[in-house]
Amino acid sequence: MAHLVLKEIEQENFSVDNLIENLSYKATDGRVSQTDFDPLILENIFRKTIDDLKIINDKTKQNIQVLEIECQKEKDICKDKILMLENSYKDSYDYLSVLDKRISNVSTTMSDMGSQLENLNRPRLNLFESHKTAKYFDKFMDGIDNSGVFADDSKLEQAAEVIYKLYILSNDLNDEKFLKANELVLKKYSEIEIKLFQKFHDAFYKNDRKEMKKYLNILSNFKNYQECVNEFIKNLQMAIKNSDDLFSEIIPLCAKTNEIINEVFLNNERIMEQFVKDLFLDRVQTHVSTNLEKYRETDLEKYLDTLYLFYNKTKRISKELSELMKISSESTFFNKLLNEVFQVHLKDYVNLEKINLQNKFRAHLDRFYEKIGHTKKTQSGFVSNLLSKQTSEIIDDRFLSHDVTTLCIDDAKKSINRSLLLCDANIQPKAIDDMYEIVCQNLCRDHLYYSLDLHINALSSVDFRQEINLHIFPFIKQMNDLMYLFEQFTNVSVIPPVMNSPYYQKIMNKLNQICTDLEIRIDNSLEKAFTVICNHIRHVLQSEQKKTDFKSDNDEIFNQSTIACSKAIKVVENQVRKISNCLDGKNVNNALRELGIKFHRCIYDHLLKFEYNEQGAMAVIRDINEYRMCAKNFNCSVVDKLFTILYSLTNLLVVKPENLQEICSGDNLVNNLFVLDFY
Repeated sequence: MAHLVLKEIEQENFSVDNLIENLSYKATDGRVSQTDFDPLILENIFRKTIDDLKIINDKTKQNIQVLEIECQKEKDICKDKILMLENSYKDSYDYLSVLDKRISNVSTTMSDMGSQLENLNRPRLNLFESHKTAKYFDKFMDGIDNSGVFADDSKLEQAAEVIYKLYILSNDLNDEKFLKANELVLKKYSEIEIKLFQKFHDAFYKNDRKEMKKYLNILSNFKNYQECVNEFIKNLQMAIKNSDDLFSEIIPLCAKTNEIINEVFLNNERIMEQFVKDLFLDRVQTHVSTNLEKYRETDLEKYLDTLYLFYNKTKRISKELSELMKISSESTFFNKLLNEVFQVHLKDYVNLEKINLQNKFRAHLDRFYEKIGHTKKTQSGFVSNLLSKQTSEIIDDRFLSHDVTTLCIDDAKKSINRSLLLCDANIQPKAIDDMYEIVCQNLCRDHLYYSLDLHINALSSVDFRQEINLHIFPFIKQMNDLMYLFEQFTNVSVIPPVMNSPYYQKIMNKLNQICTDLEIRIDNSLEKAFTVICNHIRHVLQSEQKKTDFKSDNDEIFNQSTIACSKAIKVVENQVRKISNCLDGKNVNNALRELGIKFHRCIYDHLLKFEYNEQGAMAVIRDINEYRMCAKNFNCSVVDKLFTILYSLTNLLVVKPENLQEICSGDNLVNNLFVLDFY
């Protein structure tokens, strides 16, 4: 049993409960729940197991004590070794410190000795070089210029070094006896410089950057070194083809050139800047000028679009090159280049933009009026004597064009967007204000105002004795739609760029003035339209209403309204329907209220012209009731009340004479008469 207990205990997932269960099961063979179960057997098993566990515990403690003793011994041994290593490390550190000091002393001594030897050797070297140079100069004095290194083309580098020194020496020897030698030195100097140029060019065409760097370093001491650099830059630029898509070739070329320059030149940043500058002021500027000048006189819109396109591309390329060349964001290098390239074209840009915008607007309006067959006659932007000269022309909603308005606004947006890129920040607000004034003048005053004035004047010539067909209400609806486009254009495209400038308030004043002027004109047109409608209603009533309608000798009573009433109601319903469809919001309510009041006055004045008998009183009550039902179309409480009062008054016509005094003295009738008189 002990070995089973030990095996159970040594398991990783040992559980006391499982151990007890296993012991119980093995002791009783699983008969714990049966009636013949003997608990003493289980007790004996548990006691024996407890004894076994005690024995196991004692043995484990003994093993632990042995292991602890061994661990302590190993610990002591390791401690002694660590102490020995610490002592050894300390000795080594002290030795290294002493050695480091000795090395430092030796290094200092050697450096001093090297400096002393160099100081001693330099005069000797200088003397040697001077002697060598003097010997060559002596030969030049004798007229010999092809001796030594000058006679061997393979020693071009040494020859370049010697001739450079001879050239410097000859500049200091101005006596006449050295004149011939100086001429020979200068001649040989030029010959060697040319050979070096040729070697560099050969290396360039072979793309041998190591050789290029070597000969450039040699040429850097020669007077025409900059010409070599210029030629190098020119040859690199020849990789660009004279194509229409010049801008797409610039970045790849500059990336390749930057790699070559960084590898070949020591002063690579300056050379790369020179390359970019020459590229911009030569190839880019030529490309821009060539393509712009051909449009300037023939197609101003194309000229401005191309200018915007080229400037935008050049600016984007400048930004990419700035990152490629790792130029500081505070540097003005590319800004200056951009200004130099486009300076000629930007100096009169704003004037050209305004001229183009003015021309575009005039062209749109001229084509529009030509299309509808209308000859525009204006004086200071307003209609002058139009009707007297154009009486046969029908004035309808053709005179207002959504397409023309959209075209004008799109052109203005393009002009403003171009100005945001091409104008200096300090003149942008004024330029935008000037362009906005062109929009206000041409679109609003010369088109919207003009069309509205045409309709207003046309209303004065409408023959109200004929059936009327007013175009003013659809026209006002179209006008409101176009004004919404204009206000959206102002708020989205015009206001944001000038928000922080004095021109903001100026532009807002223009917008408010345009809206106010149009509101006044629209109110005037509605007033005239209502007058035409009321005059037509009066004409219908006068021509159709017979005196016998309200003073009939016939005792027969008809249960229908008079012909005049039916026709007048038909006219009103037709006009109310047009107003409801064409106006919106408070405008339709105000317009219907005004027309309803005028309609009531027409009916009221009309009824005062007649005399009534008993049968006629019933007829007029029927008519007024029909008018009252028609008045509900105005959807106005004031108009409803007016016709209700009028209906109440007509009922007095059927009141018996003996009751009339009592009814007339009532407060309700007096209040109704006051309201009726007010309107």
